[in-house]
Amino acid sequence: MNQTYSAFSEICTKFYDLVYDPAHVARFVLGTLAPFQLMKSLFIGGFFLVAHELVRHGLDLTVCDYSDDMVLQGISRLPSTRVMKADLRDLPFENQFDSIFVIGRVFTHMLTNDDARSALGSLQRSLKNGGVVFMDNYEDSKIRETDYFNGRITVSNSNIEIVRDSSTEFVSEQPYIVNWSAEYRWKENGRVGHFKDQMLHRAFSRRELAKMLEKNGLTVVTQGDNFDDTSFYTLATKTALPISHDLNCSQAVY
Repeated sequence: MNQTYSAFSEICTKFYDLVYDPAHVARFVLGTLAPFQLMKSLFIGGFFLVAHELVRHGLDLTVCDYSDDMVLQGISRLPSTRVMKADLRDLPFENQFDSIFVIGRVFTHMLTNDDARSALGSLQRSLKNGGVVFMDNYEDSKIRETDYFNGRITVSNSNIEIVRDSSTEFVSEQPYIVNWSAEYRWKENGRVGHFKDQMLHRAFSRRELAKMLEKNGLTVVTQGDNFDDTSFYTLATKTALPISHDLNCSQAVY
C-alpha cells in the first residue's frame, strides 16, 4: 500500500476531483457501455466524483478502495452509496454484479503478473454470467510521453490550487514498469503545503491485457483510446461474445 494516499488522502482526492471533468468521464464510460444492462454495479478506485455521476445516472453502485483513508474520502463524497474497503486482488463478492468499473488506471499497482492474474480472477468471480467490466490502463507506449507523468499539472477551483511536477524513469520492459517521482504543492484557504511521492507504475499494451483477460475467463469485446491521452480502455464480458470489429491486431498493439 502506498503510504502517501493515507497521509495525504484529502489532497490526493481533491487532485483527482479536479484533474478530470467527472461528468465527461461518466458520459464517455456510459456511452461505451450503452448496449449493456448495467443494473447492479461495482466501482473500484478513488475517482469518487465519477462514481457520483454514475449514481446520478441511475446506477446502483457499490464502491471499493483498498485504503481506510480513501474509503473515508469516498464516504464523504458519496453519503448515500455503499463505500467499503476491499483489495482488488481478493474482492469479497461472487456472481453479484452486472457491471464493474475499474476506472482511474487502478491496474497500474498490479506490478507482477501474479497480482494481475489475482485481480482479473477476482473481477471474473464478482461478475454475474454475461456481466461486463470496463477498465482503463496506462499504455506502455504513452506513459512516458505525456505531461501527466512527465511534466507539470496545475488544477484549481475557488478554494484550492494544486501543482504537481513529476517525471518517470524506465525500470523494465516485461512487465513494463516505470519509477514515478512527483512533488505536490498546494494553497487552500490561506494554508500552503507540499509533499513528495514516489512509486512504481505498470503500463500495458492492448494485446498483452487482452491475452491476460482471456486467460482469466473474460472475453474482450472492444478496446480503444480512453478519455485521456495516456491510457486506453478495455471492455470485456464474463461470457463469450463475438469480438468487435473495433479490436484487431493493428489496433491492439501500440
